[in-house]
Amino acid sequence: MAVVLGLLVSLAYGCGDFLGGLSTKRARVTAVVAGLFAISTAAISLVTLGWGLVADLPSPTSGDLLLGVGTGLIGPLALGLLYQGLASGRMSVVAPITAVVAAVVPFAWGLSQGERPGTTALVGVGLALLGVLAVSGAPAHPGNDSPTAGSTTNLSRPAEASTARTVGLALGAGVGFGAVYVMLGSTSDQAWLWPLVVARPISLLTVILGVGATLLLAGDEREEARTRLVAPRAVWPMVAGAGILDVTANSLYITATRLGPLSIVAVLSALYPAATVVLARVVLHERLHRLQLVGLALATTGVVAMATG
Repeated sequence: MAVVLGLLVSLAYGCGDFLGGLSTKRARVTAVVAGLFAISTAAISLVTLGWGLVADLPSPTSGDLLLGVGTGLIGPLALGLLYQGLASGRMSVVAPITAVVAAVVPFAWGLSQGERPGTTALVGVGLALLGVLAVSGAPAHPGNDSPTAGSTTNLSRPAEASTARTVGLALGAGVGFGAVYVMLGSTSDQAWLWPLVVARPISLLTVILGVGATLLLAGDEREEARTRLVAPRAVWPMVAGAGILDVTANSLYITATRLGPLSIVAVLSALYPAATVVLARVVLHERLHRLQLVGLALATTGVVAMATG
């Protein structure tokens, strides 16, 4: 069951990143991130309220709440770095680095805490990581370039950032997401969704305060603050979808870590670039590169190995 939930986590993350990536082409990164956390805060609050009406809510420990605070502080930074990287650099550089680092951090943490997956599962982890690299890191090719995406979304791709800056953004995002994986996976069995209930409002407040402080230091006007925090109306559906998928993915992740080793669940969650590639093929009509097809086969083989190991 943990494997199935881990795959669902990667699907939700991948779809959410696809929507977030499209949103950043029409709005400021900070506006997209703020909107995402506003929606996810509302969603998790409604879930908590609804659950409380039909059943007794679990009682989290103080440690669970502190882990939620940590998640709330690190989450927006990691997401902002990811979206900035996707908006300013090549996705084929940003996505694989972020995904692999985000998987390696909790995998190493799980091993350091005494988790000992079987040999078959470890081989599956390696294959899955290779699959992530291949799916996300295929070179540019006809049918998989920015004009295709632009013709669908009427958006122009910004000039690519330098390789060093792109790699730096991806590494930072990967470390941040990896830390979030570790913190959510370290909550107690009675934590339920309370870490997310704590984290999401803190994330939203962090973004607002960060933007406010930046504008105050720069002396920008109120109109600039609005564009940095409020996405255009046309982007709202995509931002809302990304926010709902964010809550869904993190809720499934917490559940999956209760049913299986953190080291395996985290790697399964890192398969999310596959979902993004498939969506790009269906929605933006991008063709899959041969290397991406190989990557999907490797990822599938790795998942089977982890499930049977």
